[in-house]
Amino acid sequence: MATLPRLHPTCDGLKPSLSTWLMTHPYRQRALAVDVSAITLEPYSYQEHGTDVLLYWYAQVRQLGEHVSLWGSYLGNSPSRFVAQAVAWELLWLNPTGAEWSEGHEAVGVAWGDDAQSPNRQRLHFWVAPAYRHPRTTTALLLPVLDYFFARYHMLWGITPATNVLALRALKRWGFQRIGCLPQSEGEGTAMVDGVVSALTRTMFAERLGKDSSG
Repeated sequence: MATLPRLHPTCDGLKPSLSTWLMTHPYRQRALAVDVSAITLEPYSYQEHGTDVLLYWYAQVRQLGEHVSLWGSYLGNSPSRFVAQAVAWELLWLNPTGAEWSEGHEAVGVAWGDDAQSPNRQRLHFWVAPAYRHPRTTTALLLPVLDYFFARYHMLWGITPATNVLALRALKRWGFQRIGCLPQSEGEGTAMVDGVVSALTRTMFAERLGKDSSG
């Protein structure tokens, strides 16, 4: 006689042990604990804020080993070249409310545009500190960032290495649409990989918000 599989009681379709694990997992707790309303968006100004905050951010990303994938080897391996370029970017800092600009190591996230064609389009990049990297949290942090940039530009776009699956999933979740691919255009370590071009228009963003708020 065939042995029947052992049945387990479930809660919301999950075993109690798995349900408990999901509810207590640190990532889930982290996402629930973040109060996005306590995060302040602050545009960067070289004249007002200087370069120390850029160097704090550079050091943080360099320590994580993300500098080459984020800025390329030319900028990522040289703090002086990085600062020389970064002061010209349209930078938006996400800080805990009340944080000092000189304490750039406290940044929750940084968004920046480096190819503005006002008012038509801007190439947008978005970096989030590891403690805030959870789909629910990053999405909540990105919405005001998109609001900020869409007040200036009709379209936001970017290029993502085809191997960065998590980033591509996040872009799709945020409403960006894939519009093309640039063969062997992005550096990934010592290799060159395809770059996925994604874009989101102001109209698409407004329509998506309307669907979310009504659903």
